[in-house]
Amino acid sequence: MASIYSEYHRFLAYLAQRPVHDDVRRLAHLVLDHLQPLAEVGAVRRGRSTRLAPLAIRHLSQMPVAYDGDALGPENRPVLGRLHQLEVGPFRGFMRQETFDLSHDITLVYGANGTGKSSFCEALEMAMLGSISEAQVKRVDQRTYCNNVRLRRHSAPILSSKAADEVLVVEPDEAEYRFCFIEKNRLDDFARIAARTPGDQRQLIATLFGVDQFSEFVRGFNPSLDQDLMLAGVQAAHLAQRRLQLANSEQTIAVHPQKIAAVEEQERALAQLISPGATYQACVDWLLGTPQQQGRLPYVQAQLDANPPALHEVTQARLQTLLAEAYRVQGQWQESSAQLAARAGEVSYAKLYEAVLGLADGATACPACGTGLAAVTQNPFDRARTGLDELAQLAALQQQENGLRTQLSEAVRELWDEMRRVLAAAAIACPAELQAAELPLLHPTAAGNWLGEWVDGDRRAWHAVLRIAETIEGFDALARDVHATRGELAQERNRLQQHQLEIERLRTMRATADQDLTAAHQMVAQFDDANHDLIKAVAAEVPEVAHHQRIKAAYDGFLPEIQAYLAALPGVLLQGLGEQARHLYNAFNRADPAGDLLHSLWLPVAENGKIEVEFAAEPGVRYDALIVFSEGHIKCLGLAILLAKNIEQGCPVVIFDDVVNAIDDDHRDGIWRTFFEDGLLDDKQIILTSHAEEFLHRIQQELGVRRAAAIKRYKFLPHQGEHELRVDSDPPTKNYVLLAQQALAADEKREALRQARPALESLTDRLWTWLGRRADGRIDIKLGGPRSPWELNNKCSKLRSAVNRIAAQYVGAPEAVAALDALLNISGASIEWSYLNSGVHDAQRDHEFDRATVRTIVEAITALDDALEMLQNR
Repeated sequence: MASIYSEYHRFLAYLAQRPVHDDVRRLAHLVLDHLQPLAEVGAVRRGRSTRLAPLAIRHLSQMPVAYDGDALGPENRPVLGRLHQLEVGPFRGFMRQETFDLSHDITLVYGANGTGKSSFCEALEMAMLGSISEAQVKRVDQRTYCNNVRLRRHSAPILSSKAADEVLVVEPDEAEYRFCFIEKNRLDDFARIAARTPGDQRQLIATLFGVDQFSEFVRGFNPSLDQDLMLAGVQAAHLAQRRLQLANSEQTIAVHPQKIAAVEEQERALAQLISPGATYQACVDWLLGTPQQQGRLPYVQAQLDANPPALHEVTQARLQTLLAEAYRVQGQWQESSAQLAARAGEVSYAKLYEAVLGLADGATACPACGTGLAAVTQNPFDRARTGLDELAQLAALQQQENGLRTQLSEAVRELWDEMRRVLAAAAIACPAELQAAELPLLHPTAAGNWLGEWVDGDRRAWHAVLRIAETIEGFDALARDVHATRGELAQERNRLQQHQLEIERLRTMRATADQDLTAAHQMVAQFDDANHDLIKAVAAEVPEVAHHQRIKAAYDGFLPEIQAYLAALPGVLLQGLGEQARHLYNAFNRADPAGDLLHSLWLPVAENGKIEVEFAAEPGVRYDALIVFSEGHIKCLGLAILLAKNIEQGCPVVIFDDVVNAIDDDHRDGIWRTFFEDGLLDDKQIILTSHAEEFLHRIQQELGVRRAAAIKRYKFLPHQGEHELRVDSDPPTKNYVLLAQQALAADEKREALRQARPALESLTDRLWTWLGRRADGRIDIKLGGPRSPWELNNKCSKLRSAVNRIAAQYVGAPEAVAALDALLNISGASIEWSYLNSGVHDAQRDHEFDRATVRTIVEAITALDDALEMLQNR
């Protein structure tokens, strides 16, 4: 939470320089006052806005506008001097209080995993920053996290600093001291995020610098507060709706004359269409009628509604034609019948002949008399065939007579049908004339001799029928005229009905306009009285809505500002670090080929920007560092960036929390040399924790006697079942020269020589390395045999000659030669050199080591250590 708090204060300082509304600043201060509860929720299910909106409604107006700075900020604290002492416990793994002296330039804390080094660093973190990042990452309550799990309690660590001989308690300040810490976890997370998708890599810089919690806090704001605010009053909405109706009424009153004028214009157009020159009302009266006069449309409709006269289609000509046809067919039938009667005797033979021929097949005698055919005078079958041939005409005549009889019956039937139809039409069209004619009854069927009574004698009945048919013809002529007139009336009716529909439409338009006008006048007259209570409710609602609108405007202004600040934060954090980070990266990787070192480094200036590099072997070609670097090199880059930030911030202390163990073995030598040999951290206190004992051993060995003697060391030891942290506050030094000096001071000559042997090996190796960088580093060393180790005496002699050749060119080189001379002036055959040459193995000695010679050796290696410090510009 401390990182969010301090970073938010930096945002407030940034906001103070921005041209924003005062309410934006008020809302920013409101968020500061409720930072903890707001940080607990995010944008999911509108959690942040649901919690922020009520706070803003209650408190926004009372919030200050000006930002007076962080009351707990560095400007209100004493300047941090040198770290002096840390009192910790009970706390995390510490069950009892421990006191750590931190006043030295370098403090090394080492021990196996699980011995308490992390608890030590977390105590420092709590004392300097006020929070522990690991607790926040794990989302564990900080008080619970700090408790010793067995005691279930803790005491806040007390860190003191010393400035001008005054010891002061260090007050936590995340903003001031956060870049004092460089942690293994950050480097691991940096390398891990680098392997993720580009979308996840936006947290890269935030994670490296420990502002990822602030980043998540900013992302937890919802896009707007609108859903949690009353931006439009409920009563105001109702009143607005009603006022909309009132406005519509006023508009209705205003446009009524135009509506009526439009209706009148359409009326005039319709009158011109009906009757050019007539008035509209006259046309309406003519079309629809008045109480005094029937209108044209009702008249035409009445004419069309009346049943039209029937058409009988009866004519004298048809009757006479049918009668003449009957007479004609009758004459033909009578003639054919007379011809057939004249030959009637012949008709019976036809049947006889056909019967005889029916017996012809297989016959041998006459069918009538039984006489054999050979004995008859005339073959009866031949005679029958001849008779049938002769009767062919008679058969045709019989067929003709039958046909004419049929035709006659059909002609009489058609005449009967027509007369029946004429009499039926007469009963409808002229019943009086039919009755006056006194006609005989028409036979119910066409069979029999019914026609005679109509046409025999003077044909009175037939002539009466013809007269009746003539009368009906007259009626049909009139009916046809009526039918022709109905078609014209139907067309006129359709046309008049269209005029009627248009008249009704115009009447409706006028009536609707008048009704709207009446309702509008009534609405305007009654509005204030009808809405008196609603108007009062709206007036009471206005301040609340205005306040919510004010909060919306403040939030809409606040959110882009804090998002812009977050987007620019990587650029702010990385500003000016590129060159220093490049230099540190190259120093860490000094053992890499020269072409793999960095020629240029570009750090991102925006949240999603890339880290780009340019290699010394490929100047001008940029690469994405996260793609081209291995995991080990990415961690080196992260360490370089953090250390560059520490240097750029001018932090008086740098605390490496197990950092070296995050880096692969290949880079550790370059890293410790950068820390302790390159001079970049000379003005800082260094606290370094590690479980890599050999790494710390090498540091103490190669720093030299003076600096190694100034190192404060703490060794955390594994517990022995009591679950208490065991701290060795004064473990022995690892520097062989110091150990040799201590042994000499205790008059332990053998021990002094035992420590002098590896000290001389280390010092001559360092001198040889220096020589190889300044001149030809090749020397010839003689061996006593194929399996013999080379002797230190021989190595010192060869190095002395090589260094002496260039001694005048370098400060410290003559002193190195003098120290080697002091060693070589001791006889190589002495038991002291024999011990140095043979190693540190246990062996029985017949003679005691000479104290003066041992002192000379220890003093010589001490002088050689001092000379090396001068040679290495220390």
